[in-house]
Amino acid sequence: MKKIMLGIYTLTVLFVSAVAIAAEEGPAEKMTFLGDWLPRLVNFGIIAAILIYFTRKPIRDFFKNRSIEIAKAIQESKEARERAIAALADLDRKIKDLEAETGKLITEAQARGEKDRQALIEEGKKVVADIQTQVKQGVDIEVQKAKAALAIEASLLSIDLAEGRIKEKISSQDHERIVKEYIAKVGGKG
Repeated sequence: MKKIMLGIYTLTVLFVSAVAIAAEEGPAEKMTFLGDWLPRLVNFGIIAAILIYFTRKPIRDFFKNRSIEIAKAIQESKEARERAIAALADLDRKIKDLEAETGKLITEAQARGEKDRQALIEEGKKVVADIQTQVKQGVDIEVQKAKAALAIEASLLSIDLAEGRIKEKISSQDHERIVKEYIAKVGGKG
């Protein structure tokens, strides 16, 4: 690249010098092809030939390397594009897999929730039935206790009532006779 720039700079200096020399002669002279233009064209041709000779390889290498770099950049961009497309397709697939997995998890959670709800309902029914059974048993026991207490109370009242009637109707003679009969039954002498 430095050689190319040096060659261009040299060519520019020579061209400007040639133009400056040509301008010094002035407009009064008549310009002829063989006298004026031919030496200038020959000088230009020599300078151009020297520049082409010395800069041809660096210029050719520059454009060759530049073409290779451009081709390499195009290839790298194609590969990067293909990788990006593959990554995008992979991400789309992963997103779809995640959506499917999420849907599956939601469905399973709903099924488990419904199953747990039914189990809780059944457990609640069992607890209610157990409580009802216990309450019924407790009530039955209390009813039996109440019946037994009422039966005892009724018996005691009956005895008291019978005793009161007996005391009213029994005379002292009936009393002595009953005592004697009891003693005779028990085996004693009266």
